[in-house]
Amino acid sequence: MGTTDSASLIRACWLSWLAVESTDQAEVVKALRLADIRETTWTDGVELIDEVAHDEEESFSTVIVTPPIQGWILVVGPYFGLPYPQQTAHVTDLCRHLSAHFGKAQLFFHSEQNDGEAWLIAEGGQILRRWISEHPGLALGEPFGVERRLLDAFGITGKPEDLDPSNDLAGDWAATWGDCWATTVAEDCSINPTTATAVTGSLLVAAAPSFE
Repeated sequence: MGTTDSASLIRACWLSWLAVESTDQAEVVKALRLADIRETTWTDGVELIDEVAHDEEESFSTVIVTPPIQGWILVVGPYFGLPYPQQTAHVTDLCRHLSAHFGKAQLFFHSEQNDGEAWLIAEGGQILRRWISEHPGLALGEPFGVERRLLDAFGITGKPEDLDPSNDLAGDWAATWGDCWATTVAEDCSINPTTATAVTGSLLVAAAPSFE
C-alpha cells in the first residue's frame, strides 16, 4: 500500500515517538519485536496515533511505524513516552540498545496541551542527553545543540535541572521552556514529524511487546 496521501502530518495532543537512524523499516520492526503488523494509509495512521494517545486503557499497546524519512524510521505511540513513569526506564534502556545497533536512536514527547516536553538522544550505546520537563530530577547528560543555544540565549549558563525551582529564571524558563520543545530538538537532531514532508512507502500499524 503506498502513501500518496502522506500530506497528513503526524500530530496528536500528546505525541511520543522513537527515531532510529535507518532506512530499513523491516529491520527496525524486527529489533523492536513488533507483532500483528498491517499496512495503513497515512490519513488513517495519523488518526489512530491521536486515538491511541487518548486511550487510557490500551495506550501502550499500539504503535505506528513510518517508512524512511530523510534517513530515519519513526515509531510513534505512547509506548515510547518518556514522561510516563511506567515507561521511562524501559524505553530509556531500549533506546540505548537500539543506538548500539543502529548508531543513533532518539525519543521524544511533545504536548500540544502544555503538559511538558521530553527527549532522549543516544549514540553508539551511550545516552548523551535525557530531559523530561515534568521530572527534571531524571535528567541525564549535558544540554547540547539547540537546547544549549536556547538556554544560553535565555541566560541559563548551566543545566536547567540544576536551577532552584524558586528562582525567577527557572520559573520564566518553565513557563515556555524558552521555545525549546521536543519538536525543536527533533528538528535539530533528526526528524520533526509534525513538519515532515511527503514520503513514499508503507505506514505500518503494529502491536508493541509487553515488558512486564
